[in-house]
Amino acid sequence: MLCLDCHKNNNEVIAWPNAAYKPDCAGCHANDYKQGPHKKVDSPTIYYTVAELKNCSGSCHMYADATMTRITKSRTGEHQPTGSF
Repeated sequence: MLCLDCHKNNNEVIAWPNAAYKPDCAGCHANDYKQGPHKKVDSPTIYYTVAELKNCSGSCHMYADATMTRITKSRTGEHQPTGSF
């Protein structure tokens, strides 16, 4: 990533591209979010949202069904807030 990817002008202060999610990762990277790999329930298919994953810590659990009472798979955060995408 280059400085000019965020700093579009000669200014140290930049506006949050997605201010609703500041100061989390999604404040800048919400437009990079890809829904597909972030399933919450397999059938019926339910996905995690940007708001649920705004700090990029990953979708930790996959649930058995839409009641979301039984976890079938646990994932450790694939994206760490201090790591990179």
